[in-house]
Amino acid sequence: MVHSPCATATAVGEAAVVPPAVRGPVYEAHYGFTEKPFNLTPDPKYLYLSARHSEACAHLEFGRRERGGFVVITGEVGTGKTTLARYFLGRLGDKTATAVVLYPALTAAELLRSILDDYHVPITGTSLKDLVDALHRFLLQARREGRDVVLLIDEAQDLSPEVLEQVRLISNLETDTEKLIQIVLMGQSELQEMLARRELRQLAQRVTARYHLAPLDRAGTEAYIRHRLSVAGGAGKVALTAPALSSVHRLSQGIPRLINLICDRALLAGYVHGTRTIAASMVERAAREVRGTTGPRLTRPTYAALGGGAALLLGLAGLWLLPGATAVPAGSGEAPRPGASPAPVATATRSSAAPAVQSPRPDLAAVTTLESALLAAQAGSAAGPLAELRSAWGDGPLEQTAFRAHFEQLRRLDLPVLLEMFHPARRDTAHLALLRLDGDTALLASAPGVRFRVRVTDVDRYWTRETRVLWRDFDGVLRNRDRTWVASWASASLARLGYPAGAAGLAPVVARFQAERDLAPDGVIGSRTLMTLYSLGDYARPRLSGGAS
Repeated sequence: MVHSPCATATAVGEAAVVPPAVRGPVYEAHYGFTEKPFNLTPDPKYLYLSARHSEACAHLEFGRRERGGFVVITGEVGTGKTTLARYFLGRLGDKTATAVVLYPALTAAELLRSILDDYHVPITGTSLKDLVDALHRFLLQARREGRDVVLLIDEAQDLSPEVLEQVRLISNLETDTEKLIQIVLMGQSELQEMLARRELRQLAQRVTARYHLAPLDRAGTEAYIRHRLSVAGGAGKVALTAPALSSVHRLSQGIPRLINLICDRALLAGYVHGTRTIAASMVERAAREVRGTTGPRLTRPTYAALGGGAALLLGLAGLWLLPGATAVPAGSGEAPRPGASPAPVATATRSSAAPAVQSPRPDLAAVTTLESALLAAQAGSAAGPLAELRSAWGDGPLEQTAFRAHFEQLRRLDLPVLLEMFHPARRDTAHLALLRLDGDTALLASAPGVRFRVRVTDVDRYWTRETRVLWRDFDGVLRNRDRTWVASWASASLARLGYPAGAAGLAPVVARFQAERDLAPDGVIGSRTLMTLYSLGDYARPRLSGGAS
């Protein structure tokens, strides 16, 4: 990590091309990594506790111990709030019940249902009073059992004032001596502005700990890079020159997410050029590729207007951002033909010392399809992709469930889903509908009738892991108050799937089913367990694996 005086960086010309297709085990083996050090997925083991992050952790711990009011943590996009949240939650222990709201653009009733679902509390009513009463009973029971209860709401700047008021009312649930629930609000800087509003002054007055997570300084950026390389097993195996480190800090402005993007591309350049010393020229080039241009920075309207001609221009400029992206006409469900002839290859321009590297040349008219869709999407709008999902279901009422997931979970669920996506050129997130998974390719939709196909690995690169699923309660289980009927239905459904109920009752069977389906094994049939049961049953529905049944 620290530049050695005897290390000499390989020269990289402006015409050098770094094809992102050159990744995977070979890239990691070149540096001796056990895994990629600059992945974007929030992973607590990679959390670098800078002085600022340590202070934020101290505020979270203080608020948890005091149990007196709200803890508010804010920070700009990409400063590590979600990783910090995971680190905090991971340290709470088994005697703390936690609920995490990761998609807060909900009504008050939806928010309460989501919280109750996370606490595995059965929902027996539909009114706000029913939901609050159920939460209150749970909190009192947790206090009798000596358990703490924490509610963490991420991206809290997206909460409406009305829902924030409901959150404040939740904090009123208390005994004569103490609060029953500790609430943590995490969000972007706009959350501070919201809490300054007059109508939210009662909530603001209850904030007992508040901290703003600022970007890393120059020394913090270098320590952050060293930490991630060390965790990935690369300590002492790769060197960034002092000018390279300065460039990373200047171009990322100390924002960890941008540091990850730039360093990942720069390491890829080092691999392509056969060196383990990363020079400033590689970092500068990597930053331009992260921004999506090898020339002057493109504005968002320019990105949004990218069509075939503009994509061709970027392709000729050497930007292989998303190799393998293939445009698919609306309504097409065809996968690429097995055994089709491979695309022609092109050799990247390189220095004389670099090894020859070949990479498939993608369809130039579609090379920026995914990035263009992300940059053109309206801020926070999911209406278009959701309409595409609804059309796949046809007429009839639908339920909606939000959760964090990975691709293997989505494949097992086998339902079309809404993905929350990010792009480093955006301050906010966007949404795309995932309609099909065919091996290593995904069929996406950004609006009704606007579909395109890209590699799953490219989708994974920009996916925040936040997911929403539309599904149908075919047998009306959620709203049926006859518990005997619900238990009979569940027992019969599980038995058909090879989980017959035994003498111990239904709950252990439900828990075993949940454990084998990567669900929380609590023995309670909540919304996620119910939609999983439906997805495995004989019901007419769209499938992520293709077609309908």
